[in-house]
Amino acid sequence: MYRSSAQVDRSILVSAFGGKVFALHRDTGTVAWSAEVEVGGGEVELAIEGDVVIACTRRRLALLGYLTGETIAWVALVGEHERRPTMLIDQGQIIVARNGEVACYSIAGKRLWLQPFEGMGFGSVALALPGNVRQADDIGQR
Repeated sequence: MYRSSAQVDRSILVSAFGGKVFALHRDTGTVAWSAEVEVGGGEVELAIEGDVVIACTRRRLALLGYLTGETIAWVALVGEHERRPTMLIDQGQIIVARNGEVACYSIAGKRLWLQPFEGMGFGSVALALPGNVRQADDIGQR
C-alpha cells in the first residue's frame, strides 16, 4: 500500500493593503488572484486556515479560497466601534477584536457571540489563548 503526502500547498503568498487582498505565485511573484475586501481602502488583517484565506477589515470578514480567490462568504462584523481589527484563529473560531469589543465567529462566518465590555472604554484589543497570541496595534501618531 502506497501513501501520498498530505503536505499543505504553500505555493501562494497572500498579501493585503489598501482594502485589497493579493495572491502571488511564490516562484514568480505574479498575481494569481486578487479581491477587494474593503471599498475605499484600509488595513486588512490576514489569516489562512486550511484552504481558506480569512481577511478582516474594520467592517467585515471575507472568506476566500486560498488557491482560487473564490468567495466563500462575506460577513458584516457585529459591534458598534469600527477600527483596525486584531484577529485570532483557533479551533474553528475566528475571534475579532476592535476598539474595546471582541466578537467570535465560526470558521464558516457565523456569528457566535459579541462582548462589548460595556462601560470599559475604547482602545486596541490584544487576544491570547495558550500558544496563540495576537498583540494589539497602536494607532500611532504623526
